[in-house]
Amino acid sequence: MTVVQHGRAAAIEWAAATDIGRRRDENQDAWRAEETPAGLLLAVADGMGGHPNGAWASRYALARFAEGVRAAAPAQVDLGEIARATNADLRREAARIGTPGAGTTLVGALVQEDRVRWVNIGDSRLYAASTNGLEQVSQDHNLAAEPGGIPRLANILTRCLGSDTAEPDVGVVKLGAGVLLATDGLYLLVPDGSLRDALAAPVLAEAAEWLVELANDAGGPDNITVVLARPIATG
Repeated sequence: MTVVQHGRAAAIEWAAATDIGRRRDENQDAWRAEETPAGLLLAVADGMGGHPNGAWASRYALARFAEGVRAAAPAQVDLGEIARATNADLRREAARIGTPGAGTTLVGALVQEDRVRWVNIGDSRLYAASTNGLEQVSQDHNLAAEPGGIPRLANILTRCLGSDTAEPDVGVVKLGAGVLLATDGLYLLVPDGSLRDALAAPVLAEAAEWLVELANDAGGPDNITVVLARPIATG
């Protein structure tokens, strides 16, 4: 069953949807949408490490990441440093409770008026929409995305939280017509045109659910998660 939530923060509306997919027995994806002193925090994580480690890792990482954003001075939020601290916390806690191999991707976006500060580790993605179309902002950290990469090795990550290869990418992008965060269970199965259409749909929550339906209709081989956010129309 697809779980859909939505909300508003300042002049931004957001919606999120997640589903176990058609071939999994557990949803190891996690997402977050939360108002913080520094802005609206959006994040998606795709856990790994087998049952139940992946589900634990994605949820633990998002909780610690959000805690770090909330604790930082609004004018001094360093998403890269917070991601590194989250990785250190995740590795310590995994060792303490005995969850070998627990890891997760993380893509996070902090919406601050008309700009979005972002961080990425792994192969969950951030897209940004504008009048020129849809742009993939984050870069995938997997063997398929490496120079001379092989598409069939897209499931092998070169960076992730829970490992010693967790150096994040960071950047800033204009909010434009909105942003979309998704795990590979969605973006590998849904055309970019549908992602752009979803951000322009009249009802954002329905659009998020529709994207999940598209992924499931295409076979749903993995967990599916998407978070959409855009400026609230005025006038």
